[in-house]
Amino acid sequence: MIQHEGPMGTMNPHEMQMMRMWEQLSDDQKTTLMKRMLDAKIMMKEGMIKQLQFKIETMKLIKGMLEKK
Repeated sequence: MIQHEGPMGTMNPHEMQMMRMWEQLSDDQKTTLMKRMLDAKIMMKEGMIKQLQFKIETMKLIKGMLEKK
């Protein structure tokens, strides 16, 4: 059995299974999957930004309340 060396050493069984599945996909399927993976990352980052914006707005609201005293 050939062992593939990655940045952290040999591949675990899950990584090997994912590699085998990837090799079975057509080019169109690979493109679709990559687009969905990118969309998921974009959605996650947008969610993080919205959460930070909410926190900033909350801090500004609290600061304004404290300044009125």
